[in-house]
Amino acid sequence: MSLIFVVAAAAPPPSSSSSAAYSLIRGGGIHRFKLHLAEKGGDIESCRKVPAVVRHRFHQSIEELRSKKRKTQEQYAKSYNAFDEVEREFDEIERNEIQQQQQKSGVPAPSSRKGKQVKGLQSYFPSATTPRAQPTIKNVLQSKEIVEKCDIAIAKWMMDAFVPFNAVNSAYYQPMIDAIASMGAGYKGLNYPKVCGYLLSKLVEDVRKIIDGYREIWKQTGFYCPKGTIFLKSVDAFNVSKTADALFKLFRDAVLFVGLENVVHIVTENAANYVAAKRLLEAEFPKLYWSPCAAHSVNLMFQYIGKLQEVSETVSQASIITKYIYNHCYPLFLMRKFTGRREILHPAPTQFATIFIALLSILAQKDPLRAMVTSKEWTSSTYSKEAKAKIFVDQVLDSEFWSQCTDIVKLTEPLVRVLRIVDNEDRDAMDFLYQEIYKAKGEMVKRFQKRKKVADPYLKILDTRWDAQLKKNIHAAGYWLNRAFRFNAEEFEKHRQTTSGLFDVIDKYAYGDPNLNSKVTSEMRIFKNAEQNLGRLSAIRERNTVMPDQLDLEDDRDDDGANNSMENANQT
Repeated sequence: MSLIFVVAAAAPPPSSSSSAAYSLIRGGGIHRFKLHLAEKGGDIESCRKVPAVVRHRFHQSIEELRSKKRKTQEQYAKSYNAFDEVEREFDEIERNEIQQQQQKSGVPAPSSRKGKQVKGLQSYFPSATTPRAQPTIKNVLQSKEIVEKCDIAIAKWMMDAFVPFNAVNSAYYQPMIDAIASMGAGYKGLNYPKVCGYLLSKLVEDVRKIIDGYREIWKQTGFYCPKGTIFLKSVDAFNVSKTADALFKLFRDAVLFVGLENVVHIVTENAANYVAAKRLLEAEFPKLYWSPCAAHSVNLMFQYIGKLQEVSETVSQASIITKYIYNHCYPLFLMRKFTGRREILHPAPTQFATIFIALLSILAQKDPLRAMVTSKEWTSSTYSKEAKAKIFVDQVLDSEFWSQCTDIVKLTEPLVRVLRIVDNEDRDAMDFLYQEIYKAKGEMVKRFQKRKKVADPYLKILDTRWDAQLKKNIHAAGYWLNRAFRFNAEEFEKHRQTTSGLFDVIDKYAYGDPNLNSKVTSEMRIFKNAEQNLGRLSAIRERNTVMPDQLDLEDDRDDDGANNSMENANQT
């Protein structure tokens, strides 16, 4: 076609106006020239003198071009549900929405003058990529097929890379999707070197900045602060022998990183090497307080209780029941039918406590299990004729087993409650441990007043582990400062010795600083007498719910207000 065009345009008439096939053309491009020769009409004057063969060839050229463009548009619509014209309309709508958003937020609208304009990336996509933003028409009209195609692409990547399904619950998941969407087509994903190199270093630096933001709070409330618990770092110590000296160096580095003035309490395991490291640490930092992990110590109580002969025998008998049921389909089906789909195995916070949690669960299903093995459904089944099944039935119907199981559950249930409290990550148990241990001990004694010999081995284990490991002054101080206990006169009278433990903690905390010692002692007096803000009626009502660290001890009222608070406190 270009050859025909050149030939046709190569014979201009003698006039100064350009022409083709002896027809006048006033401006226009190649496409308009073709329309002129093909006599397509419209706002373009047709050439009346063009040969028929030329007209036909140009007509074919235009139709082929339109057909090709139509096919391209149809393919685009099939993949993206939009033609180029519709895309331009959507772009115009989005630009209007951006301008409206900028007007509402007080940001000047971009100038309409032509030329290069520098804008931030986020200014292009506020309404389409921000969470919970009103969707644009373009988003609403996206076909279900395209959405599903996107979902499948994400799911394929997760499954191929073994990404856990619960990763979609991450707080960073949707922001990641929004950021990728804001980049538009052509964005290339991260490669391995960039993730483990530059980006990892950048995120580490961001975490350091977050930790630095916590340091101001540490100065006020200590390392375990109301702002939250953070993970500082991990140490590759596989090639390091866990000697007292090696552990001491690790702990010392952590203390120096956090700042000695910010560390109140160090918690570790209670093995001999950790205890030795603790002595070295306290020798260098006299102000530090150390205690073993409460959950680990209570778990060791269960370990020693599990070694008692009557307990080990009962546990072996209980395992016969659980193993048989959960290793056979039909017995498991019947068990769930008779127990109302309740299980007899439940997870426990620690491995040794699992034994006693299982005993408690089995005891709760005593009657359903007995009803099951005496039912017609069981006796008429082929399972009931097997040798293992007969042993299982004998065990379920053994009254002595159930009696022993009842005693063990009654004696260990209070300790299980203590373990659940100290192993709870939602709330610090420091100020409850002292009370809960003595409460558990009192409950065990109360339940076996007439059979003290049965409870004696359990109580001996509890006392030994408590006195040797867990009974620390810092736990006594936690009890004293717990308003739920301190202002309960009858309860506090049982544990007045905790006052001595509190003073020991204060002396250690204010080591070498008499002024700090005096200040802390003064605040202790304010707390004890419920003075100033602690004497408010609202503070008195919340003694069992709000902890002292959530209240301001300083009084910002006048003397009359303070006197009224004292009167209210005295009345209570």
